[in-house]
Amino acid sequence: MAKLLNDKMSSQTQISTTNRHIRLCNQTQGADQLATAIAPKVTMLKEKNAATLAQKEKRDSAYDNLVFKDAVLDDTIRNVADSAKQFDRMNPGRPVYTQLFPDGKYSTIVRASFSKELGMSMQLLERLLALGDTHQLYANVAPLTTASSDVKTAIQNLEEEGNKVKVALANEELAQAELRKQYEFNYLDAAKMFGKKFADRLFPKTASKAKVEEVVSNTEELTE
Repeated sequence: MAKLLNDKMSSQTQISTTNRHIRLCNQTQGADQLATAIAPKVTMLKEKNAATLAQKEKRDSAYDNLVFKDAVLDDTIRNVADSAKQFDRMNPGRPVYTQLFPDGKYSTIVRASFSKELGMSMQLLERLLALGDTHQLYANVAPLTTASSDVKTAIQNLEEEGNKVKVALANEELAQAELRKQYEFNYLDAAKMFGKKFADRLFPKTASKAKVEEVVSNTEELTE
């Protein structure tokens, strides 16, 4: 019996195998109707596969944007820490560094995951605001607000693009299922039309190692 498509195969494998089946049908008198029946299913899977790849590109782009925005936020937090340290050196009687960074280090924030860093940066922002708008370090409020907002937006965009990838994959899986079903229908129809033994010829099989080596050998001889 011919080897049918299965859900373990990638879209490209299913498309490639079906295209071979179509070529075999087009070379066999009376089998062209099988090629006509399955061709739209291949086209649909190609479109859904392309849509998935395009959406993955958008998701990857959103991730790269988040990484960039997160690096900007890291630098902004480091600038706040440097400003606080400098302020404390100039004003030893009014230290603010430990007010802004209670655990004594900014690295806890910049080394955190994207979402955790965003949360901690918002807490840092609240502590900065608490210093008052007349405080020397208040100048850090605007850049920290912008950097935190940009990361928040980037995280939301990544989540949205990730959800779109899931939808695209689901649509691709449906297209795969439709193609596999038609492929099986084609086999059943071919068996009725030509008998099972001849029908098997219309469905691709992996060539034996000996035949593959023979083809490769002949090709090499022709190119020498």
